[in-house]
Amino acid sequence: IFSNTYEYKNISLYTRAPVPAPVDALLGRVYNTVMSDEYLDPSQEFEIYLTGGYKEYMFLAPFCAKAQSCLHPVSHKVFIASSDLDKNAVYGRDPAGKPRVLENVMVHDLVLAQMQKKLGFINYIALRAWLKEGYAEHVARETVEMEAAAICGKRDKSAPLVQYLESRLMLDLVKGETPDMNYPELIASNIAYDSTRKRVMERNCAR
Repeated sequence: IFSNTYEYKNISLYTRAPVPAPVDALLGRVYNTVMSDEYLDPSQEFEIYLTGGYKEYMFLAPFCAKAQSCLHPVSHKVFIASSDLDKNAVYGRDPAGKPRVLENVMVHDLVLAQMQKKLGFINYIALRAWLKEGYAEHVARETVEMEAAAICGKRDKSAPLVQYLESRLMLDLVKGETPDMNYPELIASNIAYDSTRKRVMERNCAR
């Protein structure tokens, strides 16, 4: 299915159709960001598959049907549903919706891949989702230009960025309170969701 391969250091990118423009600049930015991850394993190899749309994506990653991208729980391969390398964009099920930034999506999932390898499958699965997503977003910084108040009010469940923002703000709050701990140490404590979220909501959503 994926007849084209592009390699940059420890990242292999697989696509169905040839890519008309060089991808080294994009993959270089992804690589440099992932190398700053505190769960870094320099020997880890990454595989990213840009699928031909949601139908093919659902076949390859049925366990991530509601997401735009997916980290395979066993192989650590990353699948992205609908994307455009030239535009550095990832699209949702509605093509008219606002696209996400492709390199940020790649970084997010590669950080999760590093966490899963470092922690081991059982420990990774046992870790609360907000800690995993919050840390991946801390590295990817896809929500960095969003206002914190975006977490308040009604949400579009098909758009993950507000949830990522909330998880990052929660992690930032706890990290600010424990400056002597690094992120792996902090995350290993598997902090409760409800009480931390309540404090973040009170801080950013007070009327």
